[in-house]
Parts: sequence; C-alpha cells; structure tokens
Amino acid sequence: MKFVFFGYDFMMDSVERLVADGHELIGIFSFECDNIFNFNTRTQAYAAQHGIPISLEKPTPKDIASFTGKGTGCFLSAGYPYKIPPIDRTKACGINFHPSLLPKGRGIMPTPYIIMMAPEASGITVHKLTEQFDKGDILYQEELPLSLREDVETLSARIALRGPDILSMVMENLPQLWKEATPQNEKEALHFPPPTEEMRVLDWRKTVADIDTIGRAFGRYGSLARFDGLTWAVFDYSVWKQKHKFEPGTVVLRPGRHVVIAAQDGFVYLKEFQELVA
Repeated sequence: MKFVFFGYDFMMDSVERLVADGHELIGIFSFECDNIFNFNTRTQAYAAQHGIPISLEKPTPKDIASFTGKGTGCFLSAGYPYKIPPIDRTKACGINFHPSLLPKGRGIMPTPYIIMMAPEASGITVHKLTEQFDKGDILYQEELPLSLREDVETLSARIALRGPDILSMVMENLPQLWKEATPQNEKEALHFPPPTEEMRVLDWRKTVADIDTIGRAFGRYGSLARFDGLTWAVFDYSVWKQKHKFEPGTVVLRPGRHVVIAAQDGFVYLKEFQELVA
C-alpha cells in the first residue's frame, strides 16, 4: 500500500518497518524541530536518501488531493502537531498513532499528565483521523501499565518500541479494522492541554515524592527549580526522605557544581541544571 507519513524522528522505526513490510512511502510531512528534544534530522535524511518528497509546511487540501491522486491508500499521522485536511474516505484512509489509551489522554502531549495524575490513560491507540483531534473511531489499542518510577523518557521509549509491530499489524489488516472500528466513549474522555510552565516547577513545600513525580513527568525536557532568585531548568536530580528543620527551599549544600535543597520532608539533589533565560 502507498502511504504518506506525518511526523518526526520519534516514529521513524515504524515507518521503516512498514517499508520493509512492502508498503511504499511516497511522501512525508514533518515540522520545524528544535533538534534538542524533538528531532527530524533522521526523517529528512531518510527522505533525501530515498528521494521521497518532504515538506515542513502545514498540509493543504491540494496536497491531500495530489497524494490521493497518486494512489495513496493511507495517510499516517504519529506525533504530528497540525490538523490534516479532510481525506476522501472512498479513496484513502487516514489514521493516527496516539500515545494514550483514548478517549483518556487526548491532547498533543499527554505523557506528563499520565505520569503525574492519570496512570489509567497509559497506552497506545490507533484511530481514524477526523475533523476533531483524537476523537476518531478506534482501530486498535493496548494498555501500557506504568512502572514504579516511570518517567517521560522511558514511557516514550516503550511507546516507540511498540510502534513498529502495532502499525505493521494495523496496516496489514486495515480494511477489516477500519470496518470494525469502535466509537470512543465520550463519558470517559480526558483532555490534557499543553503543559504550562507552572506545572513543571519543583515546589519545595511539597513532599519529595511529589517533587519526584514532577521530575519524572518532564525528565530531560526539563522540570523547573527556583532558587538563588533565579529559575533553572533541571535535567537530572535525586531525592531522599529525611527529617530536618530547614525551611523548604533552603539551599543546604553546594557540592561542587551541584546543589541540595530542602523540601517538606527531605532533600532534592540537583545534579544537572542551567539557568532559564527568558
């Protein structure tokens, strides 16, 4: 089957698996990435190597019609932030690979919320593309129970590792899965907006367990710490519970380039951090 991919490096293993399965990739739509946390260098290199047209612009109805006219059978979205124009369902299918157990965990970045407050939403869903984000009928989904100290990197890696097998199966059985797709239960829907800066702040008044949850939810994307009158992006840390008499937020130790800060019921050891410049 000919297909067009909308996404970035996160799902390129899945794209290559589909090509290995015999499907033909005839176009890619990606987007501008910072290539620090989100990457599309591999995606662009793959397109160049194989002579596949790639665009970093938002797709237009004309783009969709053009690829449909070239025999595209499936438009595949995975981690793509923009709305994909309507697809003529008499000619092609549009599907999205979403990193949550829909209808729980709707939104562009559900993984921090899943770790912080909604473990029941942890999973993977492949659903039909519709006019509304993340609301299409479900073709396939599976749960991914969180580990004891799951963080955003490990959960993202687990999702990416399952992607090739899941999408291989979905594409192989697409006509049947499309026909048997089930509507989402709106009564169970949870929508998470993009995380705010305040959500990322390590609140020294909270327990070290609460602080650790925030740290794991944002991982090397960067939770935020406030001390010395500045705001810092934190990339690596440790916590431990211990009784003390320090005021929460007090810098109690500066071992080398690191700092140890008192929390409500213990201490937070900041190992890797940098000043956040506005």
